[in-house]
Amino acid sequence: MAGGRSLYDGFMRGFRAVRIAAACALAAALSAAFAAGGCATDTREREIALEYFNLGNAYLGLGRLDEAARAFESAMRLDPGLARADYNLAIAYVRLDRAGEAADILDRLVADDPNNVTILLASGWALHEAGRDEEALARYDAAAALAPENQDALYNAGLILWAGGRVREATDRFTRLLAIAPGDADVLFNLGSLELALDDPSRAAEYLGRYVERKPQDAEGLLLLASAWERQRQFSRALEAYDRIIAVDAKSASAWFGRARLLLTVVEDPDRGLEDLRRALEAGFSDKAAAAALLANETLLARADVEKELDARGLLKQEPAPPAEGP
Repeated sequence: MAGGRSLYDGFMRGFRAVRIAAACALAAALSAAFAAGGCATDTREREIALEYFNLGNAYLGLGRLDEAARAFESAMRLDPGLARADYNLAIAYVRLDRAGEAADILDRLVADDPNNVTILLASGWALHEAGRDEEALARYDAAAALAPENQDALYNAGLILWAGGRVREATDRFTRLLAIAPGDADVLFNLGSLELALDDPSRAAEYLGRYVERKPQDAEGLLLLASAWERQRQFSRALEAYDRIIAVDAKSASAWFGRARLLLTVVEDPDRGLEDLRRALEAGFSDKAAAAALLANETLLARADVEKELDARGLLKQEPAPPAEGP
């Protein structure tokens, strides 16, 4: 689930990235805790395996993933149980786009130690990257059951549910997470987006208002907040949200168009509305669906002028040409 952040009007316009910090943290304490698991019979082989293991950790920390994987593979050949080199190898494999192999390794580790939250989180990450989201969700839920305060488990489970269209279940996970981390901006953003998807603009405005208090210049959050206010017919507040975006980025095409739409349809100020529409178009506004929705609005003022401006930018819906007559 890499890339963007939210599901709103254009399904999954932007997901915050899956949180993987806990899954790929290679803390010294974790390595030390696993180190006692070695099973090599030759002391010298074990010492060499440990050197490969430490080398792999160093390479992994530097982002030299191929070298890290080779070092962990060498450690495992010499001592299959050493310091759970298989765990660190799995982490390297995920980052090398070999998530299927990583998931297989971590499945074995979960079977050996089903109550280890760190392994469950890593397994969820690998399974997700391998496209096995139902299994990943089960891992995250298992981690959350063992450690109810674990934020990564709830966050990633919420994203997976959201991606699968299970919006209410996703909202439940993020609501539980917000109780643990009430100031988490990503969680507030996601909850605001989800409440819009659930057609509850009042709750959406509550969450998004708290979000923009923390991220006052975030245009995407302000756009969603404007939509939440607009759905509640609190048009002055929606205009304020658009103005806040424009104050930061005077070339925000979406903000200018949002202002224009309100001025031309509900505020009844066609002169300012047309001016804002021109500014949106000059800033590169090109959303044909939004343009069509504006024209479909029965309360649209200055319709002929609006059509002229949109047509000049190629944003009028083109009627299909009649079929050519036969010879």
